[in-house]
Amino acid sequence: MDALDFWIGEWDASWDGGSGINIVTREFGGHVIVERFEAGPPEPFSGLSVSVHDSASGQWHQTWVDSTGSYWAFAGGPGDDGSFVFATPERVDADQVFKRMVFSNIAHDTFDWRWEFSHDGRQWEQRWAIQYRRQGVTKT
Repeated sequence: MDALDFWIGEWDASWDGGSGINIVTREFGGHVIVERFEAGPPEPFSGLSVSVHDSASGQWHQTWVDSTGSYWAFAGGPGDDGSFVFATPERVDADQVFKRMVFSNIAHDTFDWRWEFSHDGRQWEQRWAIQYRRQGVTKT
C-alpha cells in the first residue's frame, strides 16, 4: 500500500465558514494521484493537484494549481506520528514564507487537514483546518 492510499476517494470537506468536496483518484497506470478540490459559497474556490512518488529519493512530490492563479511545488511523505506532510522546500509567494499541508488523525473514512505557514521553516502557524469525511459515510 502506498502512503497516500488513504486519500483516494470522494470526500466531503468542512471548515469554519465553509464546505466543499474533494475527489482524489489514481491515474496514469496508478502512478499519479490527482486531486480535484471544489469549495462552495460563500467563497467559491477550486484547485487541482498531482502527486507522484519518487522512488530514488523516497519522497512524494506534489504540484498544486488553483482558481486564484496559485502554483506551488511541494515535497514530503509520511511522518513518524502517522501523519502525512507536504511542504514547500523554500519560501514562496510575495510573503516569502514556507507553506505546508498536514494530514493527521487518518482513519479509513476520516482525516484532518491543516494548511500552515512558517517564516523560518521550524515554527508553524495554522491558516486553515479542514475535516474530511468520506462521502456516503454518516457521522457516529
